[in-house]
Amino acid sequence: MGDPAEFATGLVVRPASVEEVSAVARLATKHRATLWPISQGRNNGYGGRSPRTAGSVVVDLSRMDRVLEIDGVSGTVLVEPGVRFADLHAAVRESGVPFWTSTPDLSWGSVIGNALERGLGYTAYGDHHAQVCGLEVVLPDGEVVRTGMGAMEGGRAWQLYRPGFGPAVDGLFFQSNLGIVTKMGLWLMPAPEAWAAVDIAVEGFDDLAPLIDAMRPLKLDGTIQSTVVIGDPLGAAAFTGPRSDWQEDRGMLAPGVHERIMERFGVGRWNMTFALYDHAEMIEARIGVVERAFAGIPGCRVAVTRYAGDASADEIAYGHRVRAGIPDMYAEKLSFWFGGRGGHVSFAPVLSLDGSEALAQVAKIRDRFEAAGFDYCGAFTAAGRSLVHVTEVLYDRDDTEQVARARALVRSLIEEGAKEGYGEYRGHLAFMDDIARSFDWNDGALGRLHARLKDALDPAGILAPGKQGVWPAARRL
Repeated sequence: MGDPAEFATGLVVRPASVEEVSAVARLATKHRATLWPISQGRNNGYGGRSPRTAGSVVVDLSRMDRVLEIDGVSGTVLVEPGVRFADLHAAVRESGVPFWTSTPDLSWGSVIGNALERGLGYTAYGDHHAQVCGLEVVLPDGEVVRTGMGAMEGGRAWQLYRPGFGPAVDGLFFQSNLGIVTKMGLWLMPAPEAWAAVDIAVEGFDDLAPLIDAMRPLKLDGTIQSTVVIGDPLGAAAFTGPRSDWQEDRGMLAPGVHERIMERFGVGRWNMTFALYDHAEMIEARIGVVERAFAGIPGCRVAVTRYAGDASADEIAYGHRVRAGIPDMYAEKLSFWFGGRGGHVSFAPVLSLDGSEALAQVAKIRDRFEAAGFDYCGAFTAAGRSLVHVTEVLYDRDDTEQVARARALVRSLIEEGAKEGYGEYRGHLAFMDDIARSFDWNDGALGRLHARLKDALDPAGILAPGKQGVWPAARRL
């Protein structure tokens, strides 16, 4: 975001095999060229295909697009970086195995790329990085390694048991510049006999707190297996059309706009979505538990839509399909809220599953958005024991003044959030150093450990310098 030269690509290479990736790494080491690997480069809102360091050679892995194995007994797959969510879904469906895939909002992205960046989908297996089992990685010097049980020649349990023997190193390659992942094993979700899409709406802004508090025990005890999403009305509008549908001028949204959005789309001031999966005779028990849990919130509306586990896409309501792992591109319009060459960048701090904490944070962040001249657009996701508060700064890339304000806002949100004890799980290229510096316990001990690992595995500093704020020695401040 901002000056295109800041993250300009120097050259693009498109290897078609692990051997070619290895050769590229060796050449880069020899000639001290910097590499920036991408899988599909669809990391919208985080930098896309652009390298963190201008002039880097982008290693585009999209030609490596094979689904190499589908195991219908254990429910695992082995894929290459160019495999998109839509590709994997089609391959699994065509194979006829009794398993589901998971998908994020935009199905054009890489399965591997999304998992490496700790992205989310919306089924019970929507925490994508948690489903990874076994990596093949090209190290910066060109050596190829396989992690876990894949380190054994002819090993039969590569996609079944993560740790292998000795220290488990898979985590070193997530959000990392220590290697290029060329193969990844993933666990698939067993196809349920029945499932239900649950949509819950509350009318008041302050109802966010009891909404989260009612959900928390159900998430922790496993009643709710899927990712939970909580969104506001502006998000519903941004997914369907431009801001000009609601207000012509670019000033702050006028009073009453949120209410008009709520009325048009039949949504609440906060809207929670998730899914339940089980055997047919057990799904009703889960639904009953959910309905009782939210009954105590005045004015709360709970809508439950039941589906057979083998329901086709045509039989599932459009807004429910991602909860069955069915790929879609419904969120693509989000970027174009302000028109022009639309853009968005997020601030996404992690907090607890606590309603009062979430409500207090929304109030603070909304005030900071509005002070910078932006409408607050936020959502929460819960995939485990935490909430990620995904706030989207929506802007027009052709409006240089608005871009400058957006950039200043995100940097201030990172700084103020860190003062309050909140760190981000992921960030845009332009803010990776800011986010990395916010992890400052013991005078930044974690950052020093990252630097030591970088120096050990990539002493020439050729692979993705600056990614996640990790720089090689020669470029370190």
